[in-house]
This record gives sequence, C-alpha cells and structure tokens, in this order.
Amino acid sequence: MRVSIKTALCISLLLPLIGASIAPAEASRWRARGQQGAAGAYNQVGQYGQRAGARAIRYGQGGAGVNASTWQGPNGGSFRRGGMNAYKSGVGGVHASGSQGAGPNGGNYQRTGVTAAGQQGAYHNSQFSGTSAAGSTLDRHSTGTAVAGQGANVDKGFNYAGANGSSASGYKTNNYDATTGSGSSTRGRDYNTASGESYGYDANTTYQKGQGFSTTIDTQNKQDYTIDYSKGSKPVVTPTGTIN
Repeated sequence: MRVSIKTALCISLLLPLIGASIAPAEASRWRARGQQGAAGAYNQVGQYGQRAGARAIRYGQGGAGVNASTWQGPNGGSFRRGGMNAYKSGVGGVHASGSQGAGPNGGNYQRTGVTAAGQQGAYHNSQFSGTSAAGSTLDRHSTGTAVAGQGANVDKGFNYAGANGSSASGYKTNNYDATTGSGSSTRGRDYNTASGESYGYDANTTYQKGQGFSTTIDTQNKQDYTIDYSKGSKPVVTPTGTIN
C-alpha cells in the first residue's frame, strides 16, 4: 500500500495524540423533534480535549450542522478541527472544514477545504501545508469547478522540500468545454535527490470526446515522445527530439 507524503506527515503528528484522546469526564446531549423538523446538539469534555456540535433539519427543505473539536496532548501536541455542512432541497449543498495540528516533538500542519454542489454545477478547493519535526515541508492545493452544460476545470499542485536536501514538485490541470466536447490537460513532475540527481517531465494533451487525443511528453534525461490515439485504432508512439 502506498502512503502519500501528506498522509505520512499527518500520521507522524497526530499518532502521539491518539492515546491521549478524550476520556469523557463531562458530556451533554440535547435533541428535539417535531412535525416541521428536528434539531440536536452535543458537548463532550475530557481530560485532554473537547468536542461539540449542533445540527438542525427542516423536513423537505434542508438542514445545517456545525462541529468543532480540540485536543491538547499531555506531552505538548495539539489538534483542532472545525467543520460545517448545509443543504437545501432542490438547490444543493456545501461542506467546509479546517484543521491544524502540532506534534509533541515538533512539526505542524494546516488544512482547509470547501466543496459545494448543486444542479447548476460544483466547486471544490482544498489547501494543505505542513512541516515535519525533522524540517521537511509540504504544500498542496487543489481547485476544481464545473458548470452544467458548459464544462469544467481542475488545477492541482504540490511542492515538497526534504530535510535531507531532496525536493519534488508537480502540477496537473484539466479544462473541458462541454459545448464542443474538446479539452486540454497538462501535468508535470520534477524530482531532485539529496545527491544531486534529477528527473522530471511535462506532458500536454488535447482531446476530443469520443474521438481521441494527442499527447506530447517532454522528459528530463530521457527520450521525448508523442502519443496519438484515434478511436478504433491503436495508440501511436513517436520518439521526438534528443535525450536531454
């Protein structure tokens, strides 16, 4: 199983806190239900943290909810999170959340995200940045929009700097025009080892829905090439340029 840099960084920061999670010392909960809808709230306090939330629903129309939690580990680590959800029947919904944490031995991270979707389209945005106890850093972003009947676009990227001097970066974009069925995408990676070796590539693709695509790949220290594909035929790979 592959574990991403982001996942590993979060695990290293939060694992020491798991054993010191809430041991309930005080908890309360409230609920109400009627012909029009329902509502509820909760609050839980423990030795090392607290969590609370509330939500309300109006039958056949929509609802909303919020939640928050905070932990403070006995050895200095900390974690905070907050989020909200809301929706309206026949319109759509939105979810937003954010969190931040710090490991007891150093390092920290911050994350935010929002997603909205409805009959007319959808939107997503997320950001992440973190630093490990050893000094490695990672920044990531992801943004995407879609409009019904018009098209969609996606933009993603990351930058990583290792404490040992290694580094990596990457990007990915995709743009699609629903009115013509055509689109384009780009992607690339750049890797540099602590010993000075490097490798990377940039790829550009254009495509037509139901017909095919053409991709040009420019590599570092390897052969460049193109890939052309038409529906019903085998892909054609053509080396281009010289190894650079």
